[in-house]
Amino acid sequence: MRRLAAVLCLLLAALMLPSTAFAHASLIASSPADGALLARAPATLTLTFNEPVEPLTIRIVDQGGAMESVTEIRRDGAQLVLTPPPVLGDGAHVISWRVASADGHPVSGSVTFWVGRRDVDAPQAVRSNDALLRGAIWLARLAIYVGLFVGAGGAFFVAWMRGPFAPAMRVIGSSVELIALAALALSIGLQGLDALGLSLSSLPDAEVWAVGARGSFGLSAAIASAALLLALLSHRVGGIGGRAMSLGALAGVGLALAATGHAANASPRWLTAPAVFVHGAALAFWVGSLVPLALAMREPRHTAVDVLMRFSRVIPFAVAALLASGLLLAVVQLERVDALWTTNYGRVLAVKLVLVALLLAVALWNRLYLTPRIGQGSPASRHNMRRTIAAELVLVAAILGVVGLWRFTPPPRALMVAAQPFFTHIHTGRMMADVTLSPGRAGPVNIAIQLRTPDEELLSAKGVSVTLSSPDNGIEPSITEARSLGDGQWQASMAVPIAGHWTLALDVLISDFDQVHAETEIQIK
Repeated sequence: MRRLAAVLCLLLAALMLPSTAFAHASLIASSPADGALLARAPATLTLTFNEPVEPLTIRIVDQGGAMESVTEIRRDGAQLVLTPPPVLGDGAHVISWRVASADGHPVSGSVTFWVGRRDVDAPQAVRSNDALLRGAIWLARLAIYVGLFVGAGGAFFVAWMRGPFAPAMRVIGSSVELIALAALALSIGLQGLDALGLSLSSLPDAEVWAVGARGSFGLSAAIASAALLLALLSHRVGGIGGRAMSLGALAGVGLALAATGHAANASPRWLTAPAVFVHGAALAFWVGSLVPLALAMREPRHTAVDVLMRFSRVIPFAVAALLASGLLLAVVQLERVDALWTTNYGRVLAVKLVLVALLLAVALWNRLYLTPRIGQGSPASRHNMRRTIAAELVLVAAILGVVGLWRFTPPPRALMVAAQPFFTHIHTGRMMADVTLSPGRAGPVNIAIQLRTPDEELLSAKGVSVTLSSPDNGIEPSITEARSLGDGQWQASMAVPIAGHWTLALDVLISDFDQVHAETEIQIK
């Protein structure tokens, strides 16, 4: 037991290590900037994210739709430095990228730029939206959840609560655990398909399985498999050994959930990862108790009462831990109340909260009304208890199905980070400028400027001043000098303290005696 506890403590400590991950990667800058017009093809391309990412597939699509994979990729912190194909002709090009974020979820996007001329439309980047694959991922996740909560949680209940229902639970628990193990194996391939943006027909490819086993998802799958195997063994070992294995299985449920996903990787991870661990373990105990309790209600009165009383003494602590950890995670993920109804993540959470409220109402009815009457020897109350437990299992299945939808809905916290760059085009009689603010939201921003003549020739300048002001908000002009990157490209960094309407002005020094002024209105999110 001491060795098992030590191992579990080490695993939990590893999950609690501080992390700078935002839990859902997003592109915050690129070079060339999205929408930029370049005088000549760049030697390298860069994609800068809000956290370190694992490149999966990155392709260059030209204006004719021809696609070529980028194989030379250098990682520099949160930046990917790409070496494009030897020849990038004039016209439009799209960098279509797909990376894995720290939470194990694949993220994709594209950056469009032009070389030499902007007289053609940009090609469309390839998008993968395989509804069949998404359905398979959801079903596999639901089967895994059932195996972890009903199987591993039930094994813990049987081992520690000790009742005559062990033979029946061995059959039920082993069945759901074996199904969950098969779903876990399949989920590795499905994760690989999703990561690479492929359809189900590519499932036999070895690369798909190798990619699916990488990163935090692979770690979570390994821990979940260990938890399910421990639960399977605990059914057959019994005694102290069975209890130790069932405890390891219950802890493994929490560890598996805390190893990957939006919530577990949210900052600060020293707080969110343990919260996910507690949430998962408490839920596994509660859900795992339902089937054994229903079986116990078929036993003689003294046996049913004994099991029910022992469960009643423990369950308040599990429910309290479940609610406290769930509230903490909801606050971290949402960040603002209106996200509960204005984002997909919040809507899923709202549905889950309604179902949880119903589940708590049924559980409260069982505890306050049926449990005392069962203690008094009412056979009808035991029959009613079995019916309400069946209702609880239906609600639990619905909750797990709803929770599985979070696999496809990044939290509002991640969406706020993932604000897209803001692009604007300024055109005067003497100058054109493509200006990109990254990210296009309030806070520190990088400003990329591409200068050209009205005839789209490269415009050489001696200096560029950038001015931002917001008269509507009473903010006076703030001025900074941009630095030259060559080929008419300039870059500056400024702060946009609040969202709203802003005035962006450029003062371009052509020569010592010639300066061009241009300005435009922009909207900052």
